[in-house]
Amino acid sequence: MSQEFEYEAKSLLSLSDFSTLIHHLKLQEHKAITQHNHYFETPDSELSAAGSALRIREKNDKAILTLKQPSEDGGLLETHQVLTEKEKEEALANGTLPNGQTTSQLNSLLLAHNQLSFLGTLTTERIEVSYQDGSLCLDKSSYLGDVDYEVEFEGSSMKSAHQTLTSLLNEVGISPMKTPNKVARFFMRKAAQNN
Repeated sequence: MSQEFEYEAKSLLSLSDFSTLIHHLKLQEHKAITQHNHYFETPDSELSAAGSALRIREKNDKAILTLKQPSEDGGLLETHQVLTEKEKEEALANGTLPNGQTTSQLNSLLLAHNQLSFLGTLTTERIEVSYQDGSLCLDKSSYLGDVDYEVEFEGSSMKSAHQTLTSLLNEVGISPMKTPNKVARFFMRKAAQNN
């Protein structure tokens, strides 16, 4: 288990802008790594109401349970816990989570985390590189019949993350777009499908 603060700026991109950035940065799409984010929520959307999100990310044959919570400085506090294959399968099948620090952190948010349900999966093909004292990711995400493209920059503060990403986008003539995070986009798409 570990905890960390995340300071991330992001912008949705058109497919054309996505291709422009890949070319500008001399990246290779075939080197993208695939990851699957499995999202959970309570029947009353308690996590969303608290500005938080719970997911299991599968990447490189590992499953990691992560709770994301807003921090006072505009970033996110992430609490991680590695899951066994059996723990992952139980969570996906019936919302049962193993004991650990992530679940302890979750208990501070929810009255009863035993009411969690698996809502669906968002799959991302990610190209990640070191850039300007941080990490730059170009993502193609597929979920609930939709596909979108985005660029993310993770830096040492929200201010530096925004400045670095804005500077990169200006360099190639792309206007930054206010962008909800992946889990928010997933839930918006799910809500639209349910209406």
